Amino acid sequence: MAPPRTVEGRPSVKPMHLILALLLVIAGITIYILTSPVPDAATGMPHPEIAGMALGGDGAAKLSAIGKAPYYFQCAVILLSGMLLYVGVAPHRRDNLLKLCFAAGTGFALFVWFMLYAGYEDYLMTGETRVVFGFPVPTNWMFWGVWGSFAAFDLFYVVFFRRYFLPHEDEAAFDALVREMAQDGEHS
Repeated sequence: MAPPRTVEGRPSVKPMHLILALLLVIAGITIYILTSPVPDAATGMPHPEIAGMALGGDGAAKLSAIGKAPYYFQCAVILLSGMLLYVGVAPHRRDNLLKLCFAAGTGFALFVWFMLYAGYEDYLMTGETRVVFGFPVPTNWMFWGVWGSFAAFDLFYVVFFRRYFLPHEDEAAFDALVREMAQDGEHS
């Protein structure tokens, strides 16, 4: 077994260590939210005129019980997604371009999440929002930004497929292995 890689004499942090740390952060935030007191009217308030219908109530008051926990939870989920996509590339193929592209994609996803959450918080505090393309601004960030930020990773996969995921030499080696196994199956 090869000795662990080091950086200036210290053990290096491997992607799996970061994934474990992010999972622990997500678990911690989940426990915090689950053990927080339930805010008043968490499931809505009865409608004053229509029986059986509930009104949403004060969103800011509901959110105050857990503070910024949802924001940090989603940040951790986005970072975890970026790390899981990164470890999907063979270690010997992880070069600086890959790291830069994944850092940029993850950073863009975090930016979109910040804009969505900040817009929602602003609406909760002021009761006002701008409308763009027929939707409130936070809805636009959700509709266009969230899926679009991770579509960048899909585009990366398509453009760099032969460089990182299935280079021609790996495909040739796989084809040779399949042929060899087929021949061994004929001789058994």
